[in-house]
Amino acid sequence: MDIRKSCRTCPELTDEQWDSIEPLFQEPHGGAARRGRPAHNSRCVFEGIHWVLWTASVWAALPSRYPDFRTCHRRFKVWFEAGIVHQAMERLYGDEGLALCSAMAARMQAWRMPPGHKPHFRAASGLHWPVALPEAKQ
Repeated sequence: MDIRKSCRTCPELTDEQWDSIEPLFQEPHGGAARRGRPAHNSRCVFEGIHWVLWTASVWAALPSRYPDFRTCHRRFKVWFEAGIVHQAMERLYGDEGLALCSAMAARMQAWRMPPGHKPHFRAASGLHWPVALPEAKQ
């Protein structure tokens, strides 16, 4: 499988940088205990998201030092829609961070469907599939 990966290196987040954006990622905990697997550390997930934004690589190319790319992508979608990724990147890098978010938004537009869009599957009217009939009992 050919995975598109950028040659641009990504700077690691320092503790000071994380401390400046950590309050953005505090998710409210309801009164009920969480069920299922424990969630990945928000810092680890954001560092994976940061890597994808910075390198402009595809999610599947995410290095193994980060959580699974599906985990990072799932959280990215939630945080991106909520504006948290934009706020974090702006705090970290200013206008350059916002430009990285805009570039990612442009990449996402190709895959987004308009709200309320339902997929339409064309039926092939000219195809006639053979049907296996049960054998008649004698």
